[in-house]
Amino acid sequence: MSQYHIARDGQQLGVYAEQDIQSGLSSGSFRGTDLCWTEGMGEWAPVSTRFSVESLVAQPAPQAEGAYNPYAAPRANVVPAYTASDVQLASLGKRLGAAILDGLLAVVLLGVPYGFLMAELDGFDKSPSPEFSSTAMIATGALIIGFLALLVINIVLLTTRGQTPGKMWLGIRIVTHPDNQKPGFVKACLLRAFVNGIIGAVPCLGPIYSLVDICFIFREDRRCIHDLIAGTHVIEGNPPKD
Repeated sequence: MSQYHIARDGQQLGVYAEQDIQSGLSSGSFRGTDLCWTEGMGEWAPVSTRFSVESLVAQPAPQAEGAYNPYAAPRANVVPAYTASDVQLASLGKRLGAAILDGLLAVVLLGVPYGFLMAELDGFDKSPSPEFSSTAMIATGALIIGFLALLVINIVLLTTRGQTPGKMWLGIRIVTHPDNQKPGFVKACLLRAFVNGIIGAVPCLGPIYSLVDICFIFREDRRCIHDLIAGTHVIEGNPPKD
């Protein structure tokens, strides 16, 4: 049986089973205008769209904005910077484009010096009096610097913005699911990238996993397996300014 997150006035009330929500509607502890979300839903929706409200008792009138209620629980924004209705899932084209741009950046920073290095090492092996050339040393240094630069750029952008360079250029970002907050280092870097990469590197099973992971993007919520592992999804727009 599905478990639903319930929110009211920007504050999450908790997670409830279907029968508890229906009973709450009958008793008046839940309202038809409360928002609910469960796994598989693209965004939060009014409770009245998912449950019968025929037996609702009279609801108390909402407090005027700014009125002080000494018995009210502290408020916490369900979606702090924007509402669920503002969220639009990133298109398949933009996600593919971002991946291509990230790949091209890696080719520039890593592929070019790697190509020079391999060419020099090939000549090194064939030379009757091999000597490690200055070109090979420069290529090695450029390869190390390029790798470190790419690693730092991605970690900083993913942690602070939920974006890789490609996602930033195309205006899409990774956010937590379902509350659309910045994912931070653990979700964006460790779970979504590192753990997913470890699984993808497993001999024999890794390539199969990677293919299935990509195919998951065709689900209605466009969440790949690495999104499900990290508790994230990808949406349109750059992160709001703090």
